[in-house]
Amino acid sequence: MAAVPVQERKKIIDGLRQLGEESPNVDVKALAGHAGWYRLRVGNWRVLYFSDDQGVIIERIVNRRDLERSVRNLP
Repeated sequence: MAAVPVQERKKIIDGLRQLGEESPNVDVKALAGHAGWYRLRVGNWRVLYFSDDQGVIIERIVNRRDLERSVRNLP
């Protein structure tokens, strides 16, 4: 999160809160070819996370231009 500008951090935190509240207004998509992995879109930033029975595990927060490379390197 250190690389994310302060104003954008606030938006990302808000997006994560909405995700936790299961708000219908969040932009979430499953990552093709990566079962259980999702991305949350917040402006130019993408939150890559894994969802299971115990909750949500955030793997990375990346700029949209770095999304493809980051997805290839997911565990």
